[in-house]
Amino acid sequence: MHLLLSYPISQSHYPSFLASRELQFPPVLQTILNFSFYSLRIIIALLIHLNIILLQNNTFFGHSNAQNIIVLAETASTNDYLKQLLSNFTPLEEYTAIMTMKQTAGKGQRGTTWLDQPGESLTASFILFPQKLTPQKQFYLTIISSLAVYDIVATHTSGQTNIKWPNDIMIGNKKVGGILIENKISHSRIKHAIIGIGLNVFQSQFPSEISFKTTSLLKENPSLQTTILSLVTEIQTKLKYYNEMLLKEQYDELLAHYNQLLFRRDLDALFTVKGNTIKARIVQVGKDGLLEVECKQKKIKYDLKDITYQL
Repeated sequence: MHLLLSYPISQSHYPSFLASRELQFPPVLQTILNFSFYSLRIIIALLIHLNIILLQNNTFFGHSNAQNIIVLAETASTNDYLKQLLSNFTPLEEYTAIMTMKQTAGKGQRGTTWLDQPGESLTASFILFPQKLTPQKQFYLTIISSLAVYDIVATHTSGQTNIKWPNDIMIGNKKVGGILIENKISHSRIKHAIIGIGLNVFQSQFPSEISFKTTSLLKENPSLQTTILSLVTEIQTKLKYYNEMLLKEQYDELLAHYNQLLFRRDLDALFTVKGNTIKARIVQVGKDGLLEVECKQKKIKYDLKDITYQL
């Protein structure tokens, strides 16, 4: 099991053998001790610089058979942290997750900020190394990540769960989670994909300005029995399952499954297009990732920046 936790360590945590005047050693032994001590300090300093130490069991994480998870006490963005590891050529296995107890600058779609409640939200990023996927098919990464999170939410709650195009997870008319994917493209191939996932888990209340459109697993299931870490490992398992379908080029099956779960599909709903409200019905999402809606008996395709749901 590869499970790591990061937290800041103050200078006072260092041992201080050399400060003691009560211990007297022969010169040779003293030299060896000095060398060993300073070597130890270098190692500890490197660990602090990397901000990683072994995780201790606690009530936040509980027990798990997790694989390849790095846990941070705090970071600005798990996506950015993972990108930094990759830029430093840190070897990472596929599906490795970076999770944090507190994220201070999480990102969402359209440049929005993901609001993170320490100890109550799942905030994690996962690394994938697509083997065959071209940039033209990158929307399938959105599909498999959305399906993975959908499955986890549906497992732990009983409400109507859907995927709001392109990758928000809804319970009823309220958002419970969101996904931000950042791809690295090289030589007409996707070199790696960082899948950032935010999921409301243990919140019992939200600020009044968002409470009407936001929920959590606990609010939907007051008897919820899980841990943040367990949910991360479940997402890893689901990502692997759907990514294997992708590797087998089961594109049609994945897209059909995604469309079956679309929020407000085949229902008359209100949208904002170029500042104007329109009444339209979602038909489907195409292979190109564009949303196709029917408005006034005409079918129109929209990109993410061109249309907004009215909730």
